[in-house]
Amino acid sequence: MIDWIKNKPIKKICAVVLLSVLLIDVYRTVRIYYKPRVDLDKTHHPTYMIYYGELDDDIIRMAKQYDIVILHPDSGNITREQVRRIQAGGAYVFGYLSVGEDLRTNGMTPEQMRKDSRFTGDGTGPKISSGSSPEGSGFASYYLDDNDHNGMPDFNPNFNCAYTNIGDPAWYDVLDNMTADGVDQIAGIKEILTKDYGRGLGCDGIFLDTIDTCAPNSYTKDEDPAKTRFEWTAPGVINFMKHLKEDYPDKYIVQNRGLFFYNYQLPHFEYSPRKYVDFLMFESYMLDSNPEGLYNEYFFADNKNSYAPKISAEADRPDGFRVLSLDYAEGPEEYNLRDTLTGGSDTGLAILLEAVDQAQNKAGFSHYITDGGLLLVNDFVIAHEEKADTAPPVWSSVHNYAVTEPIPRIGIGQVESAQGGVIVRWDVAMDKSGVVYTLYYQKEPFDFLKDPDLKKAEKTELVPEMGEGYGYGGIPDAYPYQAVVKGLESGEAYYFVIRARDCSDNGNEEKNTVVVKGESAP
Repeated sequence: MIDWIKNKPIKKICAVVLLSVLLIDVYRTVRIYYKPRVDLDKTHHPTYMIYYGELDDDIIRMAKQYDIVILHPDSGNITREQVRRIQAGGAYVFGYLSVGEDLRTNGMTPEQMRKDSRFTGDGTGPKISSGSSPEGSGFASYYLDDNDHNGMPDFNPNFNCAYTNIGDPAWYDVLDNMTADGVDQIAGIKEILTKDYGRGLGCDGIFLDTIDTCAPNSYTKDEDPAKTRFEWTAPGVINFMKHLKEDYPDKYIVQNRGLFFYNYQLPHFEYSPRKYVDFLMFESYMLDSNPEGLYNEYFFADNKNSYAPKISAEADRPDGFRVLSLDYAEGPEEYNLRDTLTGGSDTGLAILLEAVDQAQNKAGFSHYITDGGLLLVNDFVIAHEEKADTAPPVWSSVHNYAVTEPIPRIGIGQVESAQGGVIVRWDVAMDKSGVVYTLYYQKEPFDFLKDPDLKKAEKTELVPEMGEGYGYGGIPDAYPYQAVVKGLESGEAYYFVIRARDCSDNGNEEKNTVVVKGESAP
């Protein structure tokens, strides 16, 4: 190259350099403006951004490089044309909706609500776990009064909105019909998802917030001013999700938090809306929005060691979902996380990279980082992610009751005889690209030295069903997965191995040597 330069006129050199720069700019422009739309149903690891502010040309241009863009129709005053422009760039657009708190009541008093027919409904509310509040009357049925039984709707003191019973059919109707330009000033389901109602935003999916209203009562203490005592409303969430999916079958549903629905140690597991949810948002996976501390080590350990394996196990079922994780670049000023996020500083680079590694590479979630107000548009994760997947899945365990790292249960766990075959059971493995499980079996013992890849064995890709006894109040140490294997010779003994393989182009498979012997029943 140096010799070529020496022998060429300076004008030609400059022309070549200029052309190279222009080609790079053209490539970047094409990538942003004409990025082909991925098949979201077949994409395990979509990129995404979430933004709650108003849109302009620069933000729309940034949004187009993502697979998914989550917008707040009300905070951002979003229009159909803006949504269409982002979609034209190849992104799927999801619209925000609060379902566990009524945003229409923000800043209102119960007395003011009682004077407005929008909030009085059938007059049977507010409700408590055993029926109507003994002191209440004149409010809609979907308002709640379990916190103090004072006859008036309970409010979230942090956001000044009334809590709601997500599963109340009357509340679904309200949410479906609200409009941004109507009296409610809130975009509802129909306006967000269709093109012929209200603003007709025509979004590809909906982002459901405030699911945590129905959290276990034990999550908050009686003296907590923001306590919630509404766990009795949890069974209704699955009805809400089912109703939504039936009304809008071609639209995507994102559930923000409500992680307790996917924790077999809690009764909420029995009411899991898993089969109706396309994406689960794991908010504040490592970095939370607290400006006083970098992150809470206890909460992060709980997220990483207790919840991540359980959620991964549910996500990877045939009727499962993909996981989007979210972190906040807040924390003490000396870390300068917000400037680091947008490329203005390197002070907090190691911290942000660790957050991406933990959520995306180790847990296998699609990650994004923003500020506490969800207004800091950036491409940090895209710019710093490890594109290639060269590592095989890592075995973990759903059985972890503390914040310590779980003891992995590697490979096959149990073999039970079944008519014409066997039932095999196993725990969860985790990988950035998703995981599939392969059963290897043969009549003679495995020789891992001579056949490390088990090429001589028979094999079948397993379809994970719910493990027998797995769930709330079930068998201790039950396995989350099981599969029935048919076609084995009756009454014959076999040796079995289960290995985990990722869904990357490389198809990386781990090489565990755990063997369980079992016999096919007559």
